[in-house]
Amino acid sequence: MSSPESRRIAVALESRFGQSTDPTFVAASVVSLWRDLEQALSPIIGVRGVAALYGRTIFVTSRMHSWLGNAPEGVQSSMNLDLLHTTISAQPRAVGIEGGSALFTAFHELLVSMIGAVLTEQLLRDVLTSSSSGHAAQDGQ
Repeated sequence: MSSPESRRIAVALESRFGQSTDPTFVAASVVSLWRDLEQALSPIIGVRGVAALYGRTIFVTSRMHSWLGNAPEGVQSSMNLDLLHTTISAQPRAVGIEGGSALFTAFHELLVSMIGAVLTEQLLRDVLTSSSSGHAAQDGQ
């Protein structure tokens, strides 16, 4: 992935957790971005399609960030965002941010490889360019 795209993903995530030092808030921010991605993509590829991409993303990302755990086995009908929240919350803030950013970068790369860069950008534009949607603050588990 290009460096500007990686930075754009990092900015989208950072805009959600701001200056918070709480790993739980970082985890809630990552989860809120996944929910926004699911909302943007599920009308097109379905909830199971988004869950399948999420599972593949976990698999790919866990090679470099083993603390993310293993990808779910079999076909998933939804993403297990509660587990993701718990996993990221257990990490130091910087590790959680790095892992969360790596997840979105891998997801973006996977989507580009499947449908191309132009369509990926069209589908994810609003999710990646909007500032915090407020989900993280509401989720603040």
